[in-house]
Amino acid sequence: MITTRRDNGVTRRKFLKASAGTAVLLAAAKARVIATATAADAEVLRGLGAEEVIGYAEAGYPGGVDVALNLVLPGDRLTGVARAVRPGGRLLTITFPVPSPEWIGRDDVALRFVLDMDGVYGGTREVGELAVRGDLPATIGRRYRLDDAVQACTDFLRLHTTGKLVVTM
Repeated sequence: MITTRRDNGVTRRKFLKASAGTAVLLAAAKARVIATATAADAEVLRGLGAEEVIGYAEAGYPGGVDVALNLVLPGDRLTGVARAVRPGGRLLTITFPVPSPEWIGRDDVALRFVLDMDGVYGGTREVGELAVRGDLPATIGRRYRLDDAVQACTDFLRLHTTGKLVVTM
């Protein structure tokens, strides 16, 4: 996903390789969102606030972005995302393995692992407030009875799903 936003009068382009939930948060924050998804999921993401939807292929990634935030790809598979970043830009990721700068093939991009396990950077309260106000919709792809929890786990691992899989008691 890409967001364009004015920070201190400077336009910043941000590319986010993330989930549909991230698109919702960015749209709720009034960011411009371009999401990566399959054609089958495009309308769902537009309904969640994405202005545009691009495919998963690295060839379709944008170029010249200031910041790339990866929430999906493993830390040792970020070269395609790194190519989207302009020289002097930043690539932030939360995924394991913790990435090493030589893995991205760029010495002109700052690479940072920013998984916030201790809540240092915050944001949880703001996300909760969005949910309470109803500004954080949840897309439910399928519901399962507790007796079908094994099937829910199997579907999660084997199928491309749109939305959350929910197990009810």
